[in-house]
Amino acid sequence: MTLRDERCYKELAEQVREIAQGRAIVEIVNSGNWGDALIHAGQRAFFECHGIQTRSVKLPRLGSKRQTLARLISKLRSQNAIISGNGAIRDIYKRSQQLTAAAKNYENVLIMPSSFAFLPDFDVSGTRLWRRDHLESTQIAPNAKFCHDMAFFLAPTPRTATKEIGILFRTDLEKPEAQVPSGNVDISNMGTHTSDPEGFFDAIGEYEVIHTDRLHVGIASVLLGRETHVYASKTPKQKAIFHASMAPFYKNVYFHADLPAESFGGALRDPSVR
Repeated sequence: MTLRDERCYKELAEQVREIAQGRAIVEIVNSGNWGDALIHAGQRAFFECHGIQTRSVKLPRLGSKRQTLARLISKLRSQNAIISGNGAIRDIYKRSQQLTAAAKNYENVLIMPSSFAFLPDFDVSGTRLWRRDHLESTQIAPNAKFCHDMAFFLAPTPRTATKEIGILFRTDLEKPEAQVPSGNVDISNMGTHTSDPEGFFDAIGEYEVIHTDRLHVGIASVLLGRETHVYASKTPKQKAIFHASMAPFYKNVYFHADLPAESFGGALRDPSVR
């Protein structure tokens, strides 16, 4: 089940059109892993659905000399821009400097639904912030509007499961202190934000039951109607988005603060863990 008919997406589209002023708007694209491909795919589907035209600029290159001319040309053509949704606005990543560089090139900036561990280091008076949760991001950016992660705008075709349990935990900077479970496959780390999102859904769709601390593995799993177990990692975004966009809309999805002491199995399917 997709959430694309939720009112917040319509409100978001209205604000994007407002700052676009009838022109193609600059889309500053955040880089990331294969899970981020779902954000970008959902965002593309969202723009297409609402008739919004964009011109893409890669966020990591905004500070390089090679992009100076491109930035100047973009500024002459449009005074406004959007920054794609992401979960990297936190201390373990270098997004603060990159967002500052991006914002300085445009009169008005809209940050698509993201998780905020801090506010970007620039004057936010001309910036529209959209958060994708009601917990951490609300505390950091209380004036930000809420909308679901852009991946929830997708409506993937059904897949037939051929395996019982998928153990799909992260092995990157955000991995928890606990040891990664045996038999783990970090699917998100096997691609980038430019990889085929359909391949990501194929990989998740192989399993009947998913256990993960990867946010977009969890999102793909619920969109495919799988029994989904979401676990905490080093950041609170999994719990926050579970409560904002998973538990209220999807059945058979559960949140766990800790990895199980025993093997992954039927004992974890108790709805009391929600």
